[in-house]
Amino acid sequence: MNKRVPKTLEPYKDYLKSSIRLSNQVIFTIEDTKPWGSKLGGCPYLEDIGQYPKGTDGGPMMFLAQINLAEMPSLPEFPHEGLLQFYVENDGCYGLYGGCAVKYIPEYKTDETALVNENPYSDDYEEDLPFSDNCKITFKQEEVFIGTECPEFQDKFQNLSKKEEKALYKLCCADGSRVGGYPYFVQRVPAYYKDSLEYILLLQLDVDDTSGLMFGDSGNCTFIISRRDLLAGDFTKVHYDWQCC
Repeated sequence: MNKRVPKTLEPYKDYLKSSIRLSNQVIFTIEDTKPWGSKLGGCPYLEDIGQYPKGTDGGPMMFLAQINLAEMPSLPEFPHEGLLQFYVENDGCYGLYGGCAVKYIPEYKTDETALVNENPYSDDYEEDLPFSDNCKITFKQEEVFIGTECPEFQDKFQNLSKKEEKALYKLCCADGSRVGGYPYFVQRVPAYYKDSLEYILLLQLDVDDTSGLMFGDSGNCTFIISRRDLLAGDFTKVHYDWQCC
């Protein structure tokens, strides 16, 4: 991979090159998945129903996605093996008011007879899911430049010509479903996100036709963790947010 900077942005080439991160684009296909596979919706990896996380009201949370880290191209700071599971509060609004739970499972069984094979709680939230079809997830790695929503981006790029501005936003737009890289905030940058160097994008779920994925009106969601917590394997303080137009 060798991300190119267009000639229009030559004066900013060094800065843009220094901002490059690896990111795994998420690709959705309607296929069956193994309990430990990367997936959108469906049944998470469970050895026992009691492992399913509960929300603040005592009811089951909404399962959104699972990432098998061994199935995707490696990313700096991320574990290379194990499962990441993403749940949000089943509050009728995609967890906007109750937050999320991210579970890291470092080791898993591949004996399907010893695992739960159907989501025990999907009937409790199926109508409230932000997508219409469960999907298998695969990945394509790419290099990305600093996102247009990063505070550093706003500070660095001022007084641009219309031509430069158009080229820059095309080059740096961080939309799309992805693991790693920079986030894309549809409306506003969250108050905590003051320095992109301190944070890592765990998962971004964006508008997708195959799965019918969409949060609200053309919106997306982000799960973001501090670099320190990711390196420590601590997923208890993940920032979750979704925004729409």
